[in-house]
Amino acid sequence: MVRQSRSDIAQLLSNGRFSEALPKAKQFYEDERRLSAYDQVELFCRSILQNISSLKHESDVNLLLEETKEAMAGMIFAASRIGELEDLQHIRSLFVQRFGLQFDKDCVNLRQGNVVGSEIVKILDTSVRKDEITHIVMELSQKYQTNIATSADSISKDSASSDDLGISDPDVMKVEKMKRVRRKEVVNENSKFMHPNLGEFQGRDRSFMR
Repeated sequence: MVRQSRSDIAQLLSNGRFSEALPKAKQFYEDERRLSAYDQVELFCRSILQNISSLKHESDVNLLLEETKEAMAGMIFAASRIGELEDLQHIRSLFVQRFGLQFDKDCVNLRQGNVVGSEIVKILDTSVRKDEITHIVMELSQKYQTNIATSADSISKDSASSDDLGISDPDVMKVEKMKRVRRKEVVNENSKFMHPNLGEFQGRDRSFMR
């Protein structure tokens, strides 16, 4: 697949090739959103690690600190939407073992009373509004000072017929690679705390799952 940078998208726009630029802008937006989801997962992991003592001594999710419960809920929701993060799936299964299936289902299905944060829900929303794509296109065109002889309305109209063409911005891919490495380190660290059969990890107490 041909890798298009943001400047390439802007060039397509300046040449009036909207049918090519818009689906690429859509994919660019989705890639950026996925990176944001990885960042959120990292924050959830760090929050849980900071409050790991409560997980060691409580088996009732309702008695956990609100911050910890919200981080758990976010990780469960993210795990249900991001299948490629195997470590996250493992941690989700540990939550189910410790706190039961009901909390898991409430988070995954966003049932009434769930404590999943609105930010992660928004980030992982699979729908993409046309005005969001229009905003991205206009932002790119302004950044690269391209001369687009069209209105935002015409761009929105073209976006309705966009296909699934992808974009792999080299800069974005580099950032994604670094974030994947960092995210894996954090999730692995979280897993070490929580799994009772992973061996010794610098003397950390893993007894809460027993």
